[in-house]
Amino acid sequence: MEYVYHGSKVHNLKELTPHESTHGNYVYATPLKEIAIVMSAQYGNDTVYTFGRNNKDKPYDLVERIPGAFDKMFRNSFSLYYLDANDFKDIKTGFNEVVSDIAVNVLKEEKYDNVYKAILELKEQGLINLYRYPERPDYIPDNDLDIIEKLRRYITNLNRSIDDLNLPIWIFRHPNIEKELRKFALEYNYELPSYDEIKNIMIEKQNKYREHEYFIDESIHLKEMFENRKTR
Repeated sequence: MEYVYHGSKVHNLKELTPHESTHGNYVYATPLKEIAIVMSAQYGNDTVYTFGRNNKDKPYDLVERIPGAFDKMFRNSFSLYYLDANDFKDIKTGFNEVVSDIAVNVLKEEKYDNVYKAILELKEQGLINLYRYPERPDYIPDNDLDIIEKLRRYITNLNRSIDDLNLPIWIFRHPNIEKELRKFALEYNYELPSYDEIKNIMIEKQNKYREHEYFIDESIHLKEMFENRKTR
């Protein structure tokens, strides 16, 4: 039997059911264990890391985009679920994943104590290139302007609206490109709050929704680093 994999911080599942996400209401899986393991993170999204590759014959690159994000993202335990590949279809999401629009049975479960430890093992096996901030592969520019191009692709290729992008969070987590992000927003007649207003909103959310992680300290630290560089 050919397997596909799904990683989750929830243990002991016997069945995976569809949930609403970017591409629709699906169960998501992948033919690559390394992708399933990275996606088992407790917190985080592409505002704090980049996961991909620019050559299909090379390992995936896992890049920390704000300092210290991985220490929070990957500290949880998780389960790697084995699923029947025949239950899934490829809808060309733009990532190496397949989907099912109905519930699927778990065939096997492997439990892991820590996501980051599993990622380090993947690195040792040559299945992932791991970059901790500020390290990055050559194709990611030091000025982070690839983020603007990514957001533009979300709109042009995935038909996302400017509201869907949640630009205030991008500014909070990438203050070094605040000017460029505001210019990008104005292209779509979207005006953003000030950085301080955004920061206060994020702090309020963190205090209210403690089960989530908003990377407050890491983002503020990045802002301070950026301001110190500007004054030198």
